[in-house]
Amino acid sequence: MNTLLIKERSTSEITRQNDLSHCHTLLEKLANNWHKRAQVKHKLDNLNQPESTFDHSRADFLVDLLPFKNHPHFQQAPVAIKQKILSCGWLAYNEKTVEIESKIIAPACNHIMDREVPGVTDEISQQIASDTLVDEAYHVQLVLTGCRVTRKQRNLIELRLPSFALTTNMYREQSYYSEPWQKILIQLATAIVSEIFISDYLNLLAHNQKIQPLNRLIVATHRRDEMAHGSIFKILAKCIYSELNQQQKEFFIEVLPKPVRWFANTELNVWKSILQQIGFDHAEPMINDCAACNQVNLMSMDYTDLISLAEEVGILDSALGIDSFSREGILS
Repeated sequence: MNTLLIKERSTSEITRQNDLSHCHTLLEKLANNWHKRAQVKHKLDNLNQPESTFDHSRADFLVDLLPFKNHPHFQQAPVAIKQKILSCGWLAYNEKTVEIESKIIAPACNHIMDREVPGVTDEISQQIASDTLVDEAYHVQLVLTGCRVTRKQRNLIELRLPSFALTTNMYREQSYYSEPWQKILIQLATAIVSEIFISDYLNLLAHNQKIQPLNRLIVATHRRDEMAHGSIFKILAKCIYSELNQQQKEFFIEVLPKPVRWFANTELNVWKSILQQIGFDHAEPMINDCAACNQVNLMSMDYTDLISLAEEVGILDSALGIDSFSREGILS
């Protein structure tokens, strides 16, 4: 074999091992700081009577986050109906968060803890996955507390929401493949994308002084934990990708950008169900008009972290990677 080729492979392997060692060092540091950085548990301990902080005069959600905010049917609705829709928007925002945590992130952590994922079978990765799973359980508890208070205070106890696009699309994508490793990589790709983007998603409400103080507190507290989770999942992604075989890498390259579009979905099916349940006139035509325009809002998303991750692991060094990211509108 060519001596130069052997040397290049050897150098590449050393670089890969150094990168992995650095990733594991970062994971260990994050794992050791978990008790200091975990925010939600401390806030939950102090949130004994959340109803006492509820301000009936404040809106529960932002009009700017409604996909039909400029539609004439919404614009012409009575103020009381608009406020009720905003309360429903807060519930939808939270219940989507619960689905992300319980149906996307938690199963991904379980796959890691079950040692079903290459590159993250070491003890530090196990600890990080376990810590993250605990965080997510507290996040769900925090978010459900916010939902419970809003449902009670706004008389929305009976409102029931269907599943969200991120989850349903992930399940649909998994159904196309028979191999367990394919289903696991789809789950992991969806979790990675979700953790990268959820901080920005939560930031839309975290610092807005116009909304319900309780809601702002819930989102801001959750976001502080998720900022760490975004870093954790990017590091885990690097560890995982480095240990995939060529077939698995190519599959992962194809699937990684897909959840971006699922995450950005404006959830018009969920909104149609909500509006029909609260008796909003013209719900179906308004939603149909919105659907004719666009069901995703890719322009509002910052792809920097995902693109950086793809560049760092070498995904965008290949035509396959560039095509995959371009197809989903992430690269122009």
